[in-house]
Amino acid sequence: MTTDPDTAASNRASGGRAWLRPVALVVSCLVIGFIAGWVLRGDDGPATVLAPPAPEASGGPASTTGTTTTEPATTAPPATTTSTAPAAPPARDEIKLAVLNATDLQGAAGRAADEAEALGYAGVTAGNAPTTTAPNTVYYRQGQEAAAQRVATDLQVDQVSALPASGGLAAAVPAGAQVALVIGPG
Repeated sequence: MTTDPDTAASNRASGGRAWLRPVALVVSCLVIGFIAGWVLRGDDGPATVLAPPAPEASGGPASTTGTTTTEPATTAPPATTTSTAPAAPPARDEIKLAVLNATDLQGAAGRAADEAEALGYAGVTAGNAPTTTAPNTVYYRQGQEAAAQRVATDLQVDQVSALPASGGLAAAVPAGAQVALVIGPG
């Protein structure tokens, strides 16, 4: 068997590594594409969080015998679910916040109101509420749950609850307040 001297010389010169150049080109393109996508996307882009899938409605429970599954003869049409994303919280300066002291400690509501204003809440009112043994709690009026969650997160309060419709606490919250932080002993 005879070999072409030019072909044999080029194979010896490249060491039989003719595949290396195309592989290096593909790898470098992937790396450049990944880096370009990472830089263009940035860190502060919107994140999409999908809700878990809802279980489908069926005509009833399935019964199993061995490895065979028997479904009822009639089945309900597939359930259609519409999920709405949680409302984005309003800006801090748009939330009408009241801070109420429900302890015997003088000035607790004023200090918490100053802290809220330092975070960007505007026109925070301070006052008193009926004494309680409950821990610090953020209360919200109907439709203001997103605002209450923002206040609770900002002021590091674990308890969030709807404002009662009546009673001493409901009377203590100023009429214009959407959200009220009640300072408790705990």
